[in-house]
Amino acid sequence: MFYIKPPTGKISFHIIEKCVLDRLEYIQLLYEGKPHEFNGDLEYLLENSVYDKIGHFILRLLASISQELFNYWIVRETLLFQTRLNYILPRQLYRLFKSILHQSEEFKDKKGLINKTLIDICNFFSKPLVFKHIVSKNHTKNCNFHKTKVRYEIIPDLIKKRKLDLNAGYAIVYCSKLKEVLKSLFYTHISKEVICMKSKAQYTINQDTRLDYLYYKIHSKIFRENQTSIKQGCITKENIDIEVKNFPLCMQHLHIRLRRVHRLSHYARFYYSLFLKDGGMQLKDAINYWKEEYSKPHSCSSNCLHNWKSNERKFMYSIRHFYGLEGSRKNYKSPTCELMCTSSSSPMYEGGCPFKSFDVNTLKHLLSLSLSNDHVTNLLKTLSPQTPQTSCAKFFKILNQDNSNDIVINSPLQYYLAMIN
Repeated sequence: MFYIKPPTGKISFHIIEKCVLDRLEYIQLLYEGKPHEFNGDLEYLLENSVYDKIGHFILRLLASISQELFNYWIVRETLLFQTRLNYILPRQLYRLFKSILHQSEEFKDKKGLINKTLIDICNFFSKPLVFKHIVSKNHTKNCNFHKTKVRYEIIPDLIKKRKLDLNAGYAIVYCSKLKEVLKSLFYTHISKEVICMKSKAQYTINQDTRLDYLYYKIHSKIFRENQTSIKQGCITKENIDIEVKNFPLCMQHLHIRLRRVHRLSHYARFYYSLFLKDGGMQLKDAINYWKEEYSKPHSCSSNCLHNWKSNERKFMYSIRHFYGLEGSRKNYKSPTCELMCTSSSSPMYEGGCPFKSFDVNTLKHLLSLSLSNDHVTNLLKTLSPQTPQTSCAKFFKILNQDNSNDIVINSPLQYYLAMIN
């Protein structure tokens, strides 16, 4: 139930897909209070089965590259855990404690706060006298016969709701609060694991077309077809100069450069076009937008010498190709942050991630278009080219006056949609 150790072995992709999609359907119905309407295969949801673990861990991997998917999934996944806990039998509860203690051998950092807390809680409540009490008829919902303590910061939701007493930095866990504490620890444990896997998850998914396909399938199913989450992009030719304030710095830079010199190099134009497409710009607007810029005289510093009049057919084909209407009719996706950080295709390429590739003066000038001098100075002090997405997240939080710590930027499009949401 706590999903500490992922399953091993080989399994067909169609089974993985079934595990994930059935799980998503069930936890959504559970969230809506209609689990009885589930028409999928319950075999894929049997607690502690291989299928159950596959569904959880694949969703954990996919959710680690998308903040909106994580926010959607973790609430429903925690609800599933709570529901199972509410109906757990005494012998199952005891097995849960022992399973966590056994799997805790896999913890690389056993002294880490969440890991140590899990071990301490399971050790305490699996003691014969304590366990016998909590499963007895004498154990009431307000019982405080047995108690232990945990650090308050490990269960912030319960502290915020004043569900536990505090004493010298510790929260007192009475035996009647066990299930609430386990639920809170489950949420904290999963959240921490997702943060740990973020750096490698994007690469893993990008390298496996099956996972990439599955990610976009469930993302589309949740956020586009059902429209249960993020607002869709609304970029048009008419509002783009206003909407640009919501763009990430990499796309702001390309927009400003295009407006100034009226040309972009091939890859810069490619990435920017896909960003605008996925940000809501319709085909007709895209054609008129690029036509307007490429009909103007280019700057002598531009990398592209093409113009619309003499290359109209080529440009029209290229734009329609981006929209999946020409050639292989492939549905091109807007670039990820990883791609933006590594796509310096030539010395003349003017794109890339400003937080990774730009010199300090250029970055400072770009930041000053959105931030005050004090904010620019403070942000520059904390930047590191090794963690450009963290820097982008700090930029996002300053603009939004957001002090939360769970903002993760995975792509320019995700940044933009988060800004307008």
